[in-house]
Amino acid sequence: MNTNIQEALEKKFQDHDVIFWYDERDELKENFDNLVIDGVEKCHIKSNEFEIKYKITSNTSKTKFLVYSNQPKPINNENWLLDLELAYHIFHTDQEAIILQDLGLDLSLRELIADHMLFFKSKERIDKLKELLGKGDILRDIRYKMVAVTLNTDYVNLNTFIHAHGTAFADGNEKLQRDLERYELSDFYWKQILNKFNYSSQSPSIYDFLVEAFSDNFNVTDKPKLSKETRLLLSLWKDTITYREGFDKISAKIANDIQIESALNTLPLEKAVNDELFKLTDKKIIYDLVQRLITNDIANDTLQSYVKQREHTFWYRPHFEAFYESVSYAAQLQHDIQKLKIDFKSIEDGLEQYTSTLYEIDFLYRKFILNYRRTNQDTVLSELAEKVEKLYTNDWLLHYNDKWQLVVDGLEAWPVKESFSQRQFFKNHIQPFVDKKQRVFVIISDALRFECGMELNKRLPQENRYDSEINGAITSLPSYTKLGMASLLPHKELAVKKGTDQVLVDGMTSMGIASRSKILTKNSGTRATAILAEDFMKFSANTTGRDFVKQYDVIYIYHNNIDDTGDDTTSQDKVFDAVENELDFFMDLLKKISNMNGNNMIITSDHGFIYQHETLEESDFTSADIKGDVDKHNRRFVLGTNITANDAVKSFTHKQLGLESEGDVLIPKSVNRLRVKGAGSKFIHGGASLQEIVIPVVKVNKKRQDTTAQVDIDIIKSSDKITTNLLAVSFIQTDEVNDKMLERKIRGSIVAEDGTLLSDLFTYTFDIKEENQRQREVKNRFQLTAQASGKYKSQRVKLILEEPMDRANKWRVYKEYFYTLNISFTNDFDEY
Repeated sequence: MNTNIQEALEKKFQDHDVIFWYDERDELKENFDNLVIDGVEKCHIKSNEFEIKYKITSNTSKTKFLVYSNQPKPINNENWLLDLELAYHIFHTDQEAIILQDLGLDLSLRELIADHMLFFKSKERIDKLKELLGKGDILRDIRYKMVAVTLNTDYVNLNTFIHAHGTAFADGNEKLQRDLERYELSDFYWKQILNKFNYSSQSPSIYDFLVEAFSDNFNVTDKPKLSKETRLLLSLWKDTITYREGFDKISAKIANDIQIESALNTLPLEKAVNDELFKLTDKKIIYDLVQRLITNDIANDTLQSYVKQREHTFWYRPHFEAFYESVSYAAQLQHDIQKLKIDFKSIEDGLEQYTSTLYEIDFLYRKFILNYRRTNQDTVLSELAEKVEKLYTNDWLLHYNDKWQLVVDGLEAWPVKESFSQRQFFKNHIQPFVDKKQRVFVIISDALRFECGMELNKRLPQENRYDSEINGAITSLPSYTKLGMASLLPHKELAVKKGTDQVLVDGMTSMGIASRSKILTKNSGTRATAILAEDFMKFSANTTGRDFVKQYDVIYIYHNNIDDTGDDTTSQDKVFDAVENELDFFMDLLKKISNMNGNNMIITSDHGFIYQHETLEESDFTSADIKGDVDKHNRRFVLGTNITANDAVKSFTHKQLGLESEGDVLIPKSVNRLRVKGAGSKFIHGGASLQEIVIPVVKVNKKRQDTTAQVDIDIIKSSDKITTNLLAVSFIQTDEVNDKMLERKIRGSIVAEDGTLLSDLFTYTFDIKEENQRQREVKNRFQLTAQASGKYKSQRVKLILEEPMDRANKWRVYKEYFYTLNISFTNDFDEY
């Protein structure tokens, strides 16, 4: 039994009550005899036409009829059943007819099957084609869909065909090309490419076509060989998840074959920033930006705009993001340092200036070094890195800490009773929660300096329902861990244990979690405890975590990632990576606390730090000529009894530092380091520099209502008509980005009402912080396809703005703007 015939007839009987079957070669009689279809009565024509006609015309039941003849079909004027044949359906059993009937296509398309018979030899290909076919498909539509099956694409679209074909070629797979030829679809395929892209060749090939497409769109000064449609073809290729790797490979091969490097050597930076076709272009741009920055031949605003322009280009992430970020941070750092003209009048003045603006220089340096390391300290950035290091060290760290040292030198005593002192932390920040009987979590991150806390403070509001504010505080001196940690505990007096660097809190040792927990219990006046962050994170938020939290009103949580990394000579180069990890860790920790019904959180530190990435020179170390009984000798402080030194250090007694113990403390001036064998020298703390003594106090509150929103994006629309193939659009970011108004990423395109894409894509992250709305305007020119002035001429189209969906590689519609296409035919000509 031929199952194809069985299936074809069953499908036909879904639409017809009577089917005639002429088996003219008498080849399928056995199939007819064995055929069984529910609800269908078989009739064999054997000179019994009138009997059959009567049976059919008088039928009042739901029975259907299959009328079979194994004789040639009679001519019309001798066919007694002609009227019924015309009223119902004739079933054909030649190979072409069976395939057409299976596909639900008209028998007039026999020639299509014959022309591509090898394609239809596969049931799998036929089934795939069936899924794509639609009512009203013409011959061209069907062949298009046959190409889609051959190239195994999800979309019946010439651009997609080329993306798939090009990607296969890039992978060394020539099967798709062979299949197009085997199934006799190659001529049709290349004719469509000719019609749309104006590509013509005696022996067309996908690579030859793509070489011309890339060349045309890179060298826009020469007369193009192909149509402007290739711009959209290549633009869309980069944006397709399925085929973007193929674009990468093809681009690299073409760049090598047409020697794009030599062309880039003479291409001005101002033009290079507009190219997205070749990976080498990014290298050219980065090289030019670095050179101009080194020679002070580019304004900071111009450089930042170029970096911003490259942000959504194909190779930006992950290949070149760290390079562009390095250049961006270096430019901003240079700009900020060069405009500095400040002096310090007092401790309070230094604290205010540093926490309002000056911290940004340390932030920019940290971000530069972080990204420079992520490039594996690529040689293209090495000269810039040297310049940044000199600027940061000489023009910022040394110069302005020398000025700050004048304030420190003039002090009779270190401030410990002022409201900004670290010693007042519990009284000013924790006691109010205790008084109001509100639970508070205190997170103490070892060596979290102020600029790191400021980054956290700016990041927190972007997490919906988190509100935060930041204050600066001045640490105890020396700015080392044991004293800083003790200062944050509730206390009446602190003292350094004789002969050591250990700190006693009201006579109690403060070393370790158990000791600090004991001090909190005794001195806080409430239920209080201390715990390591690692142990706290092991709790289950809904069970063991909530059980733990219920026992206490004040919970100190300690974490030591930054200091632990920086203090180790083998890992000190990774200290800025440790800062990034710490900021990420805070987000997890805060969410954990929130899940335990914790709403009040404070993040602070024991001290800050200085870090210089380059190996220090001998002149950066100082000999203090120290004499006396030394208990602790660090690169940035010395503890002891009756100790003296030369003018390279500032001397304090314990009493001057607010300590109820006897002894002396020496602090090297400015950012100088004391010579200490075996100790790391890049990462230091303990001294009185702004970077070491200014710490953050970040107050975080979890709200029950939304606290953030994204900025709105609108357009300036001067007309609702599109009259050329280039549509200029001005986008307006309606509000400036700040703590409460967050950036918004959009993707724009022109789309017909039937969903057909009619332009290239424009992707941009609106994160502008300028108050003036004119400075929040971003312009783009959309390139429209030939269909815009052809098939869709005079029709209504939409400029669609989309935004990315959370945690999904998909986009959703944000806004729509409507236009009418009214493009003159002259715009279809390809002269630029």
